[in-house]
Amino acid sequence: MSSSLGNKLTQFILPVLLPFYLMTVRVKISSNNIADKAAIFILWHNKMLIGWRLFKGKKYLALVSQSKDGEILNTLLERWKYNVIRGSGSKGGKEALEEIISNHREYRSVVITPDGPRGPAGEIKNGALMISNKTGLPIIPVSITYSRSKILSKSWDKFEIPLPFSKCEVRFGDEFHYGEYLPEPKLTEFKETLAKQM
Repeated sequence: MSSSLGNKLTQFILPVLLPFYLMTVRVKISSNNIADKAAIFILWHNKMLIGWRLFKGKKYLALVSQSKDGEILNTLLERWKYNVIRGSGSKGGKEALEEIISNHREYRSVVITPDGPRGPAGEIKNGALMISNKTGLPIIPVSITYSRSKILSKSWDKFEIPLPFSKCEVRFGDEFHYGEYLPEPKLTEFKETLAKQM
C-alpha cells in the first residue's frame, strides 16, 4: 500500500471510528457547564480528543493547522458540525485569525488548542489573546483529566488517548478578557494564569 493511499484511508476511517471509541469514555463536568457561552475556549493539544468532543454539534469556529494531521482533524470536526478555519503560526495563521475575527458573531464561539500544532507543549501562543482583544470575547480555559490513558511518549506534546471505559473530568475555568496589549513580563504572567487553569 502506498503512503498516499494509506494517508487517505486514515483520513477517512479514523474520523468515522473515533467518535464511537470516545463514547466509551465517561465524561464528568465538575464545574459550571458553560459550553454554550459565547467565548474563546482554549484546551491543550494533548487533550484534544475529548476537548473537541465537548463542543460537537454547536457549530463553533475551530482553528486547525494546514498540516496532514490537520486534514484528519478537519474531517472529524466537520462531522461534529464545527466550522473549521485552517491556519497556524507556521502557515496561514494571520489570515485564519482575521477570518475568525470577521466571522465570530455568526458562530458565537471559538475553540483553539493554543500550544498547537507544534508546541512548545503547554505554552500559550498569542492567537486566542488577539481574538479576545479584537472581538471582546472572554477566554475560558478548559481543564481535562483522564483517569486512565495511553501517553504517546514520542509525540512532541505527550499526546494522551483515554482508555476505553475510563473516566474524564472536565473543568471550565474563569473568564479572562485581553482588552489591551500587555508588555513583557505582564504578558507572560497573563498566559501563565490561563495555563494554570488548564
